[in-house]
Amino acid sequence: MERQCKGVIHRVIKGDTLYRLSKMYGVRLIDIMKENPYVNVYNLQVGDEICIPTEIYHEEERRYYTTREGDTIGSIIRSLRTDVDELMKYNRELYDLKVPEGTLIRIPPMYDRD
Repeated sequence: MERQCKGVIHRVIKGDTLYRLSKMYGVRLIDIMKENPYVNVYNLQVGDEICIPTEIYHEEERRYYTTREGDTIGSIIRSLRTDVDELMKYNRELYDLKVPEGTLIRIPPMYDRD
């Protein structure tokens, strides 16, 4: 009997680690490991499918920022101490460098940058 993923399936790409995935999705590392008992955590392969148990984290636990007049993508990433790629990953609807006042921006989870 195949076990169903209670979350999202992430297909491993070059450079992925479970730690990196935990930070990217805002999920505890131990929760990813529990959902993937047959994955060799020391030898992830490109193309492996990892279950990310996102349903255990509720929308109200996410942080948001409401834009103000004059905000730009650049000013937002500086104030949130993130980068464009991370911000866009959580806010795919943003496409312009000017952001209308009152736009609700999802703040990416914090993660270590080595």
